Amino acid sequence: MTATTATPARTRRPASRRGVLVYAVGVLTLSTAGGLVMASSPDPATSAGALLFVLSPLLLAVGLRTVGREGWADAGLRLGRERGWYAVALLLFPVLFAVPIVLGALTGDVRVPPGAGQRFLTLFATGLVARIAFAAFEELGWRGYLEPRLAALGVPALRRHLTVGALWAVWHVPYIVALGDEYTELPLAAQLPLFTVAVLAMAVIWGVVRDRTGSVWPSVLGHGMANAVAFPLLAADVVVIDSPLVHAARPEGLVVLPLLVLTAALVYRRWGRSVPSVLSGA
Repeated sequence: MTATTATPARTRRPASRRGVLVYAVGVLTLSTAGGLVMASSPDPATSAGALLFVLSPLLLAVGLRTVGREGWADAGLRLGRERGWYAVALLLFPVLFAVPIVLGALTGDVRVPPGAGQRFLTLFATGLVARIAFAAFEELGWRGYLEPRLAALGVPALRRHLTVGALWAVWHVPYIVALGDEYTELPLAAQLPLFTVAVLAMAVIWGVVRDRTGSVWPSVLGHGMANAVAFPLLAADVVVIDSPLVHAARPEGLVVLPLLVLTAALVYRRWGRSVPSVLSGA
């Protein structure tokens, strides 16, 4: 029998604290730079700074996985297991956002003008692809890179999800500040703490979904669907909201936020404590 020598397959480098640190510092640096460019632009939402901001999680993840040779084995690019979570991801925020609108309509704080349904469907349909694309730019960083890198370092699940959520929330700050009144009617002193709690809750939900499925795509679809539904519902010609702090279809709205936190607690308690296997691209 003639012996043969197989060429060893290239494997990804093991997780390192340095890679996580580079990722964290990098996304915050790029988001700050994007926010500064946005603040100096006549139209911040469509400026080059806004594009740099939204691309930053993806740019850092791709850079570390390719230039840093960390590889893509744990990026979660396959459809994964437990695929019922895809339905949960797609339905979660449409259901949550319907609650304040319905309650507001019953109390008279929300009014729906004639033809609002058609305008909502038009805005939803025309924005859906872009919203999912922007969600992918984020999620391929947060749940595609940072979650599995922290998991490989042995960070426990809840602490990992909250760490990702804390960075995710801080990353948003330059964008929110640059948009100002375009983003929220609330003072930043109220907006930022409420928004941070909402982001932490979402990070727990999407982190558990990432653990259960081994795939990044449910969080991409869920994140994209949330934005695709929220933006039309925030348009003045779709619904008129007298108390936006309470009844707005936003994660930080005072009707949605407790429901979101409760959902995160239930999801983690029921499904987050035991995970089928270590995060992977299964």
